[in-house]
Amino acid sequence: MSSPEEAIVYGVNAALAVGRYRPQSILRVFHEQSRRLTVAPLLKIAAAHHRPYREVSSEELERIAKTVHHEGIVVITEPLPLYSFDMLLKRLTTRSFLVALDSVGNPHNLGAILRSAAWFGADAVLMPEEPGQASLSAAAVRIAQGGAETVPCVPVPNMAEALNRLREQKIAVIAADQHAERSVIEKPLHRPCCVVLGNEQTGISPETRKACPISVTIPGNGRIESLNVAVSAGIIMAMIK
Repeated sequence: MSSPEEAIVYGVNAALAVGRYRPQSILRVFHEQSRRLTVAPLLKIAAAHHRPYREVSSEELERIAKTVHHEGIVVITEPLPLYSFDMLLKRLTTRSFLVALDSVGNPHNLGAILRSAAWFGADAVLMPEEPGQASLSAAAVRIAQGGAETVPCVPVPNMAEALNRLREQKIAVIAADQHAERSVIEKPLHRPCCVVLGNEQTGISPETRKACPISVTIPGNGRIESLNVAVSAGIIMAMIK
Protein backbone atom coordinates (compact mmCIF):
# COMPACT_ATOMS: atom_id res chain seq x y z
CA MET A 1 0.00 0.00 0.00
CA SER A 2 3.00 2.31 0.26
CA SER A 3 6.24 2.92 -1.63
CA PRO A 4 9.66 4.27 -0.55
CA GLU A 5 8.38 7.74 -1.46
CA GLU A 6 5.52 7.31 1.01
CA ALA A 7 5.19 6.94 4.76
CA ILE A 8 2.65 5.18 6.96
CA VAL A 9 1.11 7.02 9.89
CA TYR A 10 -1.26 5.18 12.22
CA GLY A 11 -2.86 5.94 15.55
CA VAL A 12 -5.66 8.43 16.09
CA ASN A 13 -3.73 11.41 17.43
CA ALA A 14 -0.82 10.94 15.05
CA ALA A 15 -3.19 10.74 12.08
CA LEU A 16 -5.22 13.78 13.13
CA ALA A 17 -1.99 15.73 13.53
CA VAL A 18 -1.09 15.06 9.90
CA GLY A 19 -4.33 16.71 8.85
CA ARG A 20 -3.74 19.63 11.20
CA TYR A 21 -0.12 20.41 10.37
CA ARG A 22 0.57 19.13 6.84
CA PRO A 23 -2.69 18.35 5.04
CA GLN A 24 -1.00 18.71 1.66
CA SER A 25 1.10 15.63 2.48
CA ILE A 26 -1.91 13.30 2.76
CA LEU A 27 -2.05 10.73 -0.04
CA ARG A 28 -4.65 8.18 1.10
CA VAL A 29 -6.67 7.46 4.24
CA PHE A 30 -8.05 4.15 5.51
CA HIS A 31 -10.24 3.81 8.59
CA GLU A 32 -12.51 1.44 10.46
CA GLN A 33 -16.23 2.14 10.60
CA SER A 34 -16.01 2.56 14.38
CA ARG A 35 -13.57 5.47 13.93
CA ARG A 36 -15.64 7.41 11.39
CA LEU A 37 -16.77 10.13 13.80
CA THR A 38 -13.41 10.36 15.58
CA VAL A 39 -11.45 10.93 12.37
CA ALA A 40 -14.17 12.95 10.62
CA PRO A 41 -12.01 16.14 10.67
CA LEU A 42 -9.23 14.23 8.88
CA LEU A 43 -11.64 12.84 6.29
CA LYS A 44 -12.98 16.34 5.64
CA ILE A 45 -9.43 17.62 5.10
CA ALA A 46 -8.63 14.71 2.78
CA ALA A 47 -11.73 15.45 0.73
CA ALA A 48 -10.87 19.14 0.53
CA HIS A 49 -7.46 18.20 -0.90
CA HIS A 50 -9.01 15.64 -3.27
CA ARG A 51 -7.34 12.71 -1.51
CA PRO A 52 -9.12 9.33 -1.44
CA TYR A 53 -10.31 7.78 1.82
CA ARG A 54 -11.93 4.44 2.39
CA GLU A 55 -13.61 2.45 5.14
CA VAL A 56 -11.95 -0.96 5.60
CA SER A 57 -11.88 -3.83 8.09
CA SER A 58 -9.52 -4.03 11.04
CA GLU A 59 -7.75 -6.91 9.31
CA GLU A 60 -7.14 -4.80 6.22
CA LEU A 61 -5.79 -1.96 8.36
CA GLU A 62 -3.46 -4.41 10.07
CA ARG A 63 -2.15 -5.47 6.67
CA ILE A 64 -1.63 -1.86 5.55
CA ALA A 65 -0.05 -0.69 8.81
CA LYS A 66 1.89 -3.94 9.34
CA THR A 67 0.85 -3.84 13.01
CA VAL A 68 -2.19 -4.48 15.20
CA HIS A 69 -1.62 -1.12 16.92
CA HIS A 70 -3.25 0.99 14.20
CA GLU A 71 -6.10 2.26 16.45
CA GLY A 72 -8.52 2.08 13.55
CA ILE A 73 -6.87 4.65 11.27
CA VAL A 74 -4.00 4.63 8.78
CA VAL A 75 -2.81 7.57 6.68
CA ILE A 76 -0.45 7.16 3.74
CA THR A 77 1.54 10.38 3.52
CA GLU A 78 4.56 11.95 1.99
CA PRO A 79 7.55 11.38 4.32
CA LEU A 80 8.06 13.85 7.12
CA PRO A 81 10.54 16.54 6.04
CA LEU A 82 13.93 16.44 7.75
CA TYR A 83 15.70 19.68 8.59
CA SER A 84 19.42 20.02 8.02
CA PHE A 85 21.61 21.01 10.94
CA ASP A 86 22.69 24.17 9.11
CA MET A 87 19.04 25.15 8.67
CA LEU A 88 18.46 24.63 12.37
CA LEU A 89 21.41 26.84 13.34
CA LYS A 90 19.89 29.73 11.37
CA ARG A 91 16.60 29.41 13.27
CA LEU A 92 17.99 29.42 16.80
CA THR A 93 17.22 32.28 19.18
CA THR A 94 18.04 33.13 22.77
CA ARG A 95 14.82 31.31 23.77
CA SER A 96 15.62 28.08 21.92
CA PHE A 97 16.12 24.71 23.51
CA LEU A 98 17.03 21.43 21.84
CA VAL A 99 17.19 17.77 22.73
CA ALA A 100 20.07 15.62 21.43
CA LEU A 101 19.88 11.82 21.50
CA ASP A 102 23.04 9.73 21.56
CA SER A 103 22.03 6.33 20.15
CA VAL A 104 18.61 6.03 21.79
CA GLY A 105 17.62 2.81 20.09
CA ASN A 106 14.06 2.13 21.24
CA PRO A 107 11.48 3.69 18.88
CA HIS A 108 8.95 3.92 21.71
CA ASN A 109 11.41 5.99 23.73
CA LEU A 110 12.04 8.20 20.71
CA GLY A 111 8.30 8.70 20.28
CA ALA A 112 7.79 9.50 23.97
CA ILE A 113 10.65 12.02 23.87
CA LEU A 114 9.11 13.70 20.81
CA ARG A 115 5.78 13.90 22.63
CA SER A 116 7.40 15.63 25.61
CA ALA A 117 9.48 17.84 23.32
CA ALA A 118 6.29 19.05 21.63
CA TRP A 119 4.59 19.66 25.00
CA PHE A 120 7.47 21.73 26.36
CA GLY A 121 8.17 23.58 23.10
CA ALA A 122 11.54 22.19 22.02
CA ASP A 123 12.85 23.57 18.75
CA ALA A 124 14.21 20.24 17.47
CA VAL A 125 15.50 16.80 18.36
CA LEU A 126 18.99 15.96 17.09
CA MET A 127 19.66 12.33 16.15
CA PRO A 128 22.98 10.79 15.06
CA GLU A 129 23.12 9.10 11.68
CA GLU A 130 24.18 5.70 12.97
CA PRO A 131 22.65 2.20 13.26
CA GLY A 132 22.23 2.43 17.03
CA GLN A 133 19.79 5.35 16.80
CA ALA A 134 16.07 4.62 16.41
CA SER A 135 14.61 6.09 13.23
CA LEU A 136 11.43 8.11 12.90
CA SER A 137 9.42 4.96 12.24
CA ALA A 138 5.65 4.60 12.15
CA ALA A 139 5.80 3.16 15.68
CA ALA A 140 7.73 6.18 16.96
CA VAL A 141 5.31 8.56 15.24
CA ARG A 142 2.30 6.85 16.86
CA ILE A 143 3.86 7.05 20.33
CA ALA A 144 4.68 10.73 19.73
CA GLN A 145 0.90 11.40 19.56
CA GLY A 146 1.36 14.24 17.04
CA GLY A 147 4.68 15.48 18.40
CA ALA A 148 6.53 14.29 15.31
CA GLU A 149 4.54 16.79 13.25
CA THR A 150 5.60 19.81 15.31
CA VAL A 151 9.16 19.05 16.48
CA PRO A 152 11.67 18.59 13.65
CA CYS A 153 14.04 15.64 13.81
CA VAL A 154 17.47 16.77 12.64
CA PRO A 155 19.99 14.10 11.59
CA VAL A 156 23.65 14.84 12.31
CA PRO A 157 26.64 12.86 10.98
CA ASN A 158 28.66 13.37 14.16
CA MET A 159 26.93 14.29 17.41
CA ALA A 160 30.04 15.62 19.17
CA GLU A 161 30.83 17.96 16.28
CA ALA A 162 27.22 19.17 16.18
CA LEU A 163 27.27 19.93 19.92
CA ASN A 164 30.54 21.84 19.57
CA ARG A 165 28.96 23.96 16.84
CA LEU A 166 26.04 24.69 19.14
CA ARG A 167 28.45 25.84 21.81
CA GLU A 168 30.02 28.20 19.27
CA GLN A 169 26.53 29.71 18.92
CA LYS A 170 26.38 30.27 22.71
CA ILE A 171 24.01 27.35 23.26
CA ALA A 172 24.64 25.66 26.63
CA VAL A 173 25.19 21.92 26.07
CA ILE A 174 24.09 19.84 29.06
CA ALA A 175 24.49 16.09 29.57
CA ALA A 176 21.94 14.07 31.51
CA ASP A 177 24.19 12.02 33.79
CA GLN A 178 23.01 10.04 36.81
CA HIS A 179 26.45 10.52 38.41
CA ALA A 180 26.49 14.32 38.06
CA GLU A 181 26.64 16.48 41.18
CA ARG A 182 24.24 19.17 39.99
CA SER A 183 20.56 18.40 40.56
CA VAL A 184 18.27 19.66 37.82
CA ILE A 185 15.47 19.85 40.39
CA GLU A 186 17.34 22.18 42.75
CA LYS A 187 18.92 24.30 40.00
CA PRO A 188 16.78 24.54 36.84
CA LEU A 189 18.28 25.07 33.39
CA HIS A 190 18.01 28.19 31.29
CA ARG A 191 17.62 28.79 27.58
CA PRO A 192 19.25 28.70 25.13
CA CYS A 193 20.39 25.16 25.77
CA CYS A 194 20.64 21.64 24.40
CA VAL A 195 19.99 18.63 26.64
CA VAL A 196 21.89 15.47 25.67
CA LEU A 197 20.51 12.03 26.57
CA GLY A 198 22.31 8.75 26.04
CA ASN A 199 21.74 5.15 25.10
CA GLU A 200 19.37 3.21 27.35
CA GLN A 201 22.07 0.73 28.43
CA THR A 202 25.42 2.51 28.09
CA GLY A 203 24.54 6.18 28.46
CA ILE A 204 26.29 8.95 26.55
CA SER A 205 29.33 7.89 24.53
CA PRO A 206 32.74 9.20 25.69
CA GLU A 207 33.19 11.27 22.53
CA THR A 208 29.81 12.95 22.91
CA ARG A 209 30.33 13.39 26.65
CA LYS A 210 33.48 15.45 26.02
CA ALA A 211 31.33 17.97 24.11
CA CYS A 212 29.10 18.52 27.18
CA PRO A 213 30.73 20.93 29.65
CA ILE A 214 27.71 20.82 31.97
CA SER A 215 25.98 17.76 33.43
CA VAL A 216 22.87 17.34 35.56
CA THR A 217 21.21 14.52 37.41
CA ILE A 218 17.67 13.75 38.55
CA PRO A 219 17.90 12.78 42.23
CA GLY A 220 16.20 9.61 43.41
CA ASN A 221 16.23 7.38 46.48
CA GLY A 222 18.63 4.81 45.03
CA ARG A 223 16.23 1.86 44.93
CA ILE A 224 16.85 1.39 41.20
CA GLU A 225 19.86 2.28 39.07
CA SER A 226 18.30 4.74 36.65
CA LEU A 227 15.18 6.19 35.03
CA ASN A 228 13.88 5.35 31.57
CA VAL A 229 15.47 7.77 29.09
CA ALA A 230 12.10 9.13 27.94
CA VAL A 231 11.03 9.79 31.54
CA SER A 232 14.35 11.52 32.23
CA ALA A 233 13.91 13.66 29.12
CA GLY A 234 10.47 14.80 30.22
CA ILE A 235 11.59 15.72 33.73
CA ILE A 236 14.60 17.68 32.47
CA MET A 237 12.58 19.51 29.81
CA ALA A 238 10.11 20.54 32.49
CA MET A 239 12.98 22.21 34.38
CA ILE A 240 14.11 24.41 31.49
CA LYS A 241 13.14 28.02 32.13
